[in-house]
Formats: sequence, structure tokens, C-alpha cells
Amino acid sequence: MLSINPRIRIGIVLISAFLISGVVMKYTQDSGTVAPQIHVENLMSDFTQSLSDSKTRIMTSLQSIHLPSLISFSPPNSSNQTSENPQQEISPGSPSPQEWETLPTSPIEKPTSTPAVLAPTNTVPTSSIPHYPTIPPQVPTAKPQPTAIPKPTKPPKPTAIPQEPPVTSDTRPGSTIEEILRDVSKRACIPYGLLMATRTIESGAWLNGNIAQYNVYGWWKDAGQGVCAGLAYYTQSGLIPPDSGGGSCTNGVQPGAYDQKIMGIMQVSEQEEQVTRKNTIKILSKNIDRRVLFDNAVIYAMATKGRAGKSPQTSCSDWPEETIKLVAEKHYGACKYATGNYCNEVWEMYKKFNK
Repeated sequence: MLSINPRIRIGIVLISAFLISGVVMKYTQDSGTVAPQIHVENLMSDFTQSLSDSKTRIMTSLQSIHLPSLISFSPPNSSNQTSENPQQEISPGSPSPQEWETLPTSPIEKPTSTPAVLAPTNTVPTSSIPHYPTIPPQVPTAKPQPTAIPKPTKPPKPTAIPQEPPVTSDTRPGSTIEEILRDVSKRACIPYGLLMATRTIESGAWLNGNIAQYNVYGWWKDAGQGVCAGLAYYTQSGLIPPDSGGGSCTNGVQPGAYDQKIMGIMQVSEQEEQVTRKNTIKILSKNIDRRVLFDNAVIYAMATKGRAGKSPQTSCSDWPEETIKLVAEKHYGACKYATGNYCNEVWEMYKKFNK
């Protein structure tokens, strides 16, 4: 930007005013005292000439004056705007120190920017700062999935009953009918009431006393006439097996019928003893004979469980009516006989003993 000393500007203005007033006075004298008679054309021509002459004299005067570098052209934001060395050497032709006192000592500087205000270094006590509840960031949640419908679970399997060790002694468990049948019920998982109902219908009131002598394997070999009392004969024909001494008992129920060799308290046939051996061996691993009270009940229990098949068996201690009647019919061969209904009789007796 072009910079001119204020005093020079004032001088130029005064000179211009002096020249103008001189021209005006000249025209006033030439034309008389009446100002309105001035010819405008001549006035402007003389004024122009006068300005041209004054310009020439002013420029000549300025050339003879050696001024310091008061006029400078510098681009904005120049790094040289402020002199780094304030003490400059005085070259020949420069103003004297007295003249320097009347001139500006330095060029107009560009105002500096406002300094940044630093944060106070003192630590503000936390107790004076108000505490506001922290708002947790909004975390996008996963799109809810449809709740899976639980699949129906299978009914739990019944707890396995601990198995009793197989019987290996010739003397079988139990010394009374009740003790014998309860032990068989536990080992074979069959209701005690069904065992007692079948025994009562098939063999009546026999063997209600001390029957321990008939619960030993091989007892019939030296029993003599006790074979008939211990039900060690074929019930249909009354015949006594040869290994029991032979002969016959007088209470055969079907002397002329085909003899199936049925014997014992549950009236078990020879064929039933043979076909159930694959299951009875788990209980009687050594010897088995239907003339032994315990063995006879075990053979009947395993045969009855096979006859129940898929019929519902809710537990080892209680079976439904339909299952009781089903196995009773298969054991006897039919429900109806000449004077009654075998299946109904077993069911009524079962309810009595299975309370």
C-alpha cells in the first residue's frame, strides 16, 4: 500500500489552494471588481495551466529532498513487516537526527491477532463440579427372535430296580408262602397280589403251615408219602414221577385226560418250565424244578410276564384290571368254565391281596 507523510499532504493542499486563489484574483483584477463577469472558459484554461506549472515546481522540489524509506510496498501478511533490527545505518543524503525526531520512528505495523487464552492450571476441586447421571450409550439390540417352542419330552424311564443276586443254594428263600411269594414278586417285578390270588385258586388252603421242607431242591427223593402232601405229583392224573418213587396219589382231577404233567402250588406244566428257562436262569442259575415251592412261583412269574406282552404294566406292584384278566385267561386256557369265570375270580382275589 502507498504511504505519504501527513506533512507533505498538508503542503500539497496549501499550495493547491494558494494557486487557485491567485488565479481567481488575477481574473478579478483584469475584469474589474465585478466577479460575475469572469469568463468561465478563460478561467478553466488558466487554472489548468497553473496546475501544470505547480506540478512541475513541486516535483522539482521533491527530487531535491532525500527522505527515508517512508513509502513501501509490501504484500499483506509479509514476515518483513516488522524490522528485526531497529538500529539502521544512516546513508549519505539521509535526514539528520533532528529531522528524524520530527518523522515517524517506524512504519505503521499490522495489528497482531488476539493471543489465545490458556486454561487455568489450577485444579478445580471435584466437589464443586455438579454430578449428573451418566446416560449409557444407546447400544442397538439384536432383533428379537421367535421363542422356540419346546419339544415334548419323552416320559422318564422307570428307575431300574436293583437286581437281587441269583439263588445258588439248594435251600430257597422263605419259610412261609407269604415270604416265598414276596421274594419272587421283588425279583421278577410282578404284583404280590397276583401271585397270592393264583396260588389260592390253584392249590387251595394246602401248605399254610411250616412248609420249609418243601422249599429245598431235591426234597421229594426221600419224602415217601409226603410227595402227595407237597404237591410233587401230576395233578391231572395223580401219577408220581419216577424219580420221586413212582406210584400215584388218590386226588387226581382228570385221570383220563391227556397228562400235561402239571404240578406245584401255581399248577405249572413241564412245557412252561422248559420254555421259561431262558428267563428263570437269571434268578435260579444252578438248578430249577417246579416241585420246589420257590421254583414253581418263579416259573409262573416269568411265564405270566411273557403273556402280558404289550398290555400296560404300570409298576411291579400294581397292574390294571385288563392285564390281570388277560394273564389269568392265558394261564387257565379260558375265562369261563362250567361253574364260573376264572378271570373274574382272579381279579377279585387280586384286589383282596393287593391292598
